[in-house]
Amino acid sequence: MNKVRITAIRQTVYQDLIDQYEKPIEHACDIQQGQQWISVNGKCPEGLCPSAWDSMKPFVQSLAQGKGNFFDGWMKNPMSAMISCNDGFRPFSFYIEAIKEPKLEVDKTTSQQKPRLVPKDKEEARVYKLVLALGKKVLPRRQLVADVGLRQKSRCIFVYNYWKPCWERGLIDFAYASVPNKPEQAYRLTAKGLELYAQLTGETE
Repeated sequence: MNKVRITAIRQTVYQDLIDQYEKPIEHACDIQQGQQWISVNGKCPEGLCPSAWDSMKPFVQSLAQGKGNFFDGWMKNPMSAMISCNDGFRPFSFYIEAIKEPKLEVDKTTSQQKPRLVPKDKEEARVYKLVLALGKKVLPRRQLVADVGLRQKSRCIFVYNYWKPCWERGLIDFAYASVPNKPEQAYRLTAKGLELYAQLTGETE
């Protein structure tokens, strides 16, 4: 359900009606202009005037459920409403609006995963990045170059800054080990590389 923000916008005081009809009382309304509350799961937030809640409750609950566009285009923002409390002498107008929580998109490409281990230097950071990009797959160099964020013309950078450190640490191997110069050569992680990958992604937890 959406959270709903409730903002006290403005109070209108009908002094002539108060003088003519109301029995004098103190602190008839303690709400301040600009005061805000957040309704969670369509429930009355703590500190909000119960009388004001009675007036806005159906609108808040509709917004919480993702429903809006009240009265066919009443508000510029269809997921909002302007509601006054039921005090006939000094009504307060409240702007209520749905708050859509941002959805956290999980990037399924391993190249975008954040390592759980903290690299001690730039070289190790690049090693982690290549290990995450390769993961449990078998990929050609062209794909790996793209996955670590390099242009295809950056072959030397890839070889010396990414592939070589991984190779020297025993983390990466040729997919076609018997034909190291194969034009369509691809790469895979070694057992040691897969162990590091598991540590980086938290699969060992």
